[in-house]
Amino acid sequence: MGLKEVNFLRAGTTLLDFSRERVQPLGFIALPVSFSDDNGYAMNMVNFAVIRAKSGYNAILRRTTLNFFGMAISMPHLYVKFPTSSGVVTIRGDVRQASRSFQITAQLVVDQLDPRESQPVIPQEGVINVILGGEDSSKVVNLFSSMNDKQ
Repeated sequence: MGLKEVNFLRAGTTLLDFSRERVQPLGFIALPVSFSDDNGYAMNMVNFAVIRAKSGYNAILRRTTLNFFGMAISMPHLYVKFPTSSGVVTIRGDVRQASRSFQITAQLVVDQLDPRESQPVIPQEGVINVILGGEDSSKVVNLFSSMNDKQ
């Protein structure tokens, strides 16, 4: 995002990332955040922890920030609404962009997996292991032996 580390406030704190691994923040910084549409706007300084991580996101807003703005979020409809002195602001998401962001994030997670750390597949009773892509492939699908041909 082009932030300079000289502007970060140092703190001796450790965070847990989404995979529950400990992450040492590079620092903390307060940045102005504003939301607007034709009905109005709202702005406030928001504190961010800056970390080095592979992610499809540039910033993640915490519940405290969303609550400060009085935001009501509808994930299925991809929109956020919140009141201002001028009226209710509605911010709509973009389904294509959200899907693309999800794909990028999922690929980053896959890229971080270490194939040497995978556990061997242990056959279980009633389960058939099917190898995909030929005998040399490491791709295995487990199927219940009671499934019919159509399933």
